[in-house]
Amino acid sequence: MSNTSSPASSSSAAQHQETTLQQQELSAGASEATGIISLPPAAAAADDKDDNAELSPPRCEWEFRLAATLPSTALPGASDAIGSVDFDPTGRLLATGGIARRIRMYDVASLLVDSGNDNSAGPGPGPGPGPAACICVPAKLSSVRWRPGAPSAVVGCGDYDGVVTEYDVERGVAAWERDEHAGRRVWSLDYAPGAAMAASGSDDRTAHVWDPRAPSAGWATARAGGAVLCVEFDPSGAPQLAVGSADRRAVVYDVRALGRGAVAWMDGHGRAVTYVRWAGAGAERRVVTSAVDGTHRLWEWGGSAAAAAAAAAREVRSYSGHASARSFVGMGVWRGAGLVASGSESNHVFVYDLRWAKPIWVHPFVGGAHGPDTAGDAAAGGGFVSAVAWRQGSDHGGGGALVAGGSDGLLKMFTCHRRKAAGDADDASLLL
Repeated sequence: MSNTSSPASSSSAAQHQETTLQQQELSAGASEATGIISLPPAAAAADDKDDNAELSPPRCEWEFRLAATLPSTALPGASDAIGSVDFDPTGRLLATGGIARRIRMYDVASLLVDSGNDNSAGPGPGPGPGPAACICVPAKLSSVRWRPGAPSAVVGCGDYDGVVTEYDVERGVAAWERDEHAGRRVWSLDYAPGAAMAASGSDDRTAHVWDPRAPSAGWATARAGGAVLCVEFDPSGAPQLAVGSADRRAVVYDVRALGRGAVAWMDGHGRAVTYVRWAGAGAERRVVTSAVDGTHRLWEWGGSAAAAAAAAAREVRSYSGHASARSFVGMGVWRGAGLVASGSESNHVFVYDLRWAKPIWVHPFVGGAHGPDTAGDAAAGGGFVSAVAWRQGSDHGGGGALVAGGSDGLLKMFTCHRRKAAGDADDASLLL
């Protein structure tokens, strides 16, 4: 099920409209009868006096290095915006998808081979290797996810035509497709650990949960007050699904009883909630949400009593510094280290420590094939960082890996390690 046509060319204005993932659906004032979600105006700037807005530490505990830069291979004038990136469960493969109607897969080891010889503050290594495999797909992609537990490499994707499709990577063909969102765009796809369940969120204001082993056998539905923009299963294996939507809310459902309503909800964002990520196990359940009000927020609720009664989550902290007012800029949590990464409309990558409200590391996203060449041109070029993902787990030499994709098709891989020596001189130089 392949489409060998090249990405459609468009004018600069049209490119910007597409690379914001059809931002008019996050801001247009169309009526409910048309099926287009109308959102309230941008929230007012947060009050400077915030009890939870602790200052960032004077030094960064982590050392980040640029491992690889992969410029877009699209022709000038063609849109190659990256809308989603994802590491496979082993951390050895990386998949990207977006406007270009292609799923590109990379061997992570080949991207990291020269990571010990680069410097995040300098120009970094030269262009990295190309994709190990590429699958042409019939529609623009908004979400790509590796399916865990499959006997062979399988990647699932949600597209602009409202279809969820799984592809056999080795053969490069579709294994099955699911078209149950009435043709409305699928914004997000996720698999539960072990792939016993899958979930998709769509413009039709629903999140569907089904068995990926029998995708046409039926499904359960959770409804929202706006387009469902993000879904994520609890990675610990608990039967819970976090959902974020254009009605400015994030909620958590028990997937065994979706019809009973949410077991926790998060109210506080001023605009659409674009991402929701679980923040790791603990005495309290915790998630991080992101919205186009320019903030990420950490929430916690419950504990052992969480399953017994529904409750409003408590906002622990709000994170700000990145710019997000109209576009999907990506957000991911490295649960083992307590770090949050996101893109920005200023064309930078931001990393936050869950303990502090301000970023601990910022990197200008420059060096694309057709984009700006200097940090000063990063924001002026009109591009932005549109997707990020962490490699999870602790079996990769004690360090981490972060990948970020841009609206111009540029892909960057970073490595990070906790600094060993205390009191190193001038660690502030790591804050670019």
